[in-house]
Amino acid sequence: MNMYYSTELKKKLCENICIRNASTIKTAEEYNIPLKTLEKWITAFNKDSHCFDPKVEIVDDFKIINNQIPNEDYDDLSNAELKTILMKKDIEIARLKKGYMVKEGGMGEKVFTTFSKKNTK
Repeated sequence: MNMYYSTELKKKLCENICIRNASTIKTAEEYNIPLKTLEKWITAFNKDSHCFDPKVEIVDDFKIINNQIPNEDYDDLSNAELKTILMKKDIEIARLKKGYMVKEGGMGEKVFTTFSKKNTK
């Protein structure tokens, strides 16, 4: 039967055993955790002491060059303006599919920045 243990508990127990030299067997019995499971946690903790830290999500901060207002009322626009907006959106979608984003550079020029699939997952 698979049990779920919180990362806070895992970190606390590993710190008690690795840093404060608590007994592994006594800790496993006290918290009713299989010894082998506790040993796996300790091995992971010894390899990386931050493995049980809370995960921080990193968000890319980039500025999209489209200067349109998101809640724009499309009813008041002419066909030519609608086609222009649609074309810009199609270009942006094609760029995203190819794997690069256009950012505004220092002097207002366009800068193409590629990002790997590793960074977008």
